Order: sequence, then C-alpha cells, then structure tokens
Amino acid sequence: MEQLKTPVLLIVFRRLDTTKRVLEAIRKVKPQKLYIASDYARKNNDKEVKKVLEVRKYVEENIDWDCKVEKDYAEENYGSRKRVSSAISWVLSNEEEVIVIEDDIVPVPDFFEFCREMLDYYRDDERVMMISGNNNIKGHIDKPYTFSCFSGVWGWATWKRAWKYYDDSMKDWPKQKKTGELKYVMPGLSYLFMSWNNKYVYNREMDAWDFVWDNARFKMHGLGIVPKTNLIRNIGFESDDATNTLGKSKYKFECGSYSFPLEKIEIVERNLEYDKAYIRQEYPGWKALLIWIKKTILFVPRRVKKDFFCDKDDCHQ
Repeated sequence: MEQLKTPVLLIVFRRLDTTKRVLEAIRKVKPQKLYIASDYARKNNDKEVKKVLEVRKYVEENIDWDCKVEKDYAEENYGSRKRVSSAISWVLSNEEEVIVIEDDIVPVPDFFEFCREMLDYYRDDERVMMISGNNNIKGHIDKPYTFSCFSGVWGWATWKRAWKYYDDSMKDWPKQKKTGELKYVMPGLSYLFMSWNNKYVYNREMDAWDFVWDNARFKMHGLGIVPKTNLIRNIGFESDDATNTLGKSKYKFECGSYSFPLEKIEIVERNLEYDKAYIRQEYPGWKALLIWIKKTILFVPRRVKKDFFCDKDDCHQ
C-alpha cells in the first residue's frame, strides 16, 4: 500500500491499551508525517504520570515505518479543551490540512483514503469545513457521502482555512444567544440543548473543545462531510482510563468499506433530512423539555418555589 501523504495528528494521554490499537490502525497506511500530541498528568497523581510516560514511550518505539515524526508533549495538564485545540492549531501552523485521531478512535483503512479524497476535492470550497469518519444515523444518504451541520469528531479531517475560525473564547456567543442567529441549526425545543451547551462552554464550566468547533462552523454556515458508511469505532467506552466516555455506548454501528475513487458531489448543500434524523436521535425535544423543567422549576430558589407553588396555609415556614 502506498504511504499516506496527508499529515496525521495522533492525540494521546494515558490509555496504553487503546493507543496500541489506534497506532496499529495508523501503521496500516504508514503516513509520511505523523504529529503526536500528548497531555500531561494532573497534579499530585503519580500513577497518571507513569501512564502518560508509558504511552509516549510506546508510541515513539513503535513507529516502525519511514515517517517524519513531530512531537508536542505538554509539561502540565491542559485538559481536553486546551490540549486538543492547541494540538490542531500546532499542526495547522505547519500544514494546510490534517487528519485528526484521538487515542480511542480506531479507523478502518478506507477512512484515510476517504479523508484524502475529500480534502483534495473540496480544498478550496469555503462552505465545507471538515470531513467526518463517523456516521451514527441510519439512512438518509443516497450517495457515498452527504453534507451536514452535524459532523462527528471521532476521526475527522480539516483544513487550515477552516480551522482559523476556531475561537476558544466564543466571544460571539452572548450576541448569538440574544439574536437567536443559530436557531437555523436546531429549531424548536432542541435549540435549548445548543444554548445550554454553549453557555457552559462559554463560561468554561465544561471542558469541551468540540462544542467550540461546532459553534465556529455554525457561525460561518459551514458544513461537514459525513460518510454513508461508518468508518471508525470508538473504543474509549471499553477502557478503564476513559476520561469522558467511560460506560456503555449506544454507538456501536458496524464499519464498512468504500470503492475508490468516490463519486463526487458537485452541489454542496445541507441534507436537511439527515440533520432532522440526527436531531431526533441526539437532541430530542422531549429531553430538552425535561431539562428545562428541571432547571426552571426544580432548582428555582427555595423562597420563590414556596411562594409560587404553595398555599400559605399548607407551606411550612
């Protein structure tokens, strides 16, 4: 197999078991350039320090193909938001495009060729901001891929020209919330999910870089490419060292394959039927309503709750 020319970024932390499987998947396509980014252990956690160093050592010692390797190892714990976003920015300060894989994402070989073809074909199309390798929605795609507002980051790719819109501060969110300009993405009750997520991320109460990236794309009315066939498997749910994915996963779709070159789609437009299906599965209105009730009724100040819901003769003072 010919070596992959597209740069690959591998983001690791402390999970040696999953990292081994991810590196084995990368080895199959032998990228000519491999960027490795690693976060450091959290404070006062000697066991985690050992795990982080073991992962770094294993990766370095098991790149056994002709490859230019660049490393960005944090010397303190950044957390997911800063570590992932800074790693992507680091690579794209040197490259025009990149394929991004975290240490719990195992792609099939066709994932890399899918990304390469899409990166090449839509390189100069500003409407397309990323390519995803994962698709957890059944149906609604007739061709090899489609365009969606919702593109997963479990194995994905992007260009420097798109990533430049990533704004970690999300400084535009207060205005966006006030004007409702992002309601085009998720109308109705489901919009509450976006609003709450953005609020927590904006206030840095949630350590999530992907919501920041979503917001950047939504602001620019950018679209992502979603494959008809799922091309990755998230094994992070299986690891004892998972940071945000520990537990049973509902995302266990089988991976498929492609015949290349792919049929290319000339007209770039949002697949509304796919996005509606995505919203129904991931952000159903009934769930948003339950959360709204929880936040506005169950957690209102005690004094307000008492005055509003209790008859004065029945409430205890």
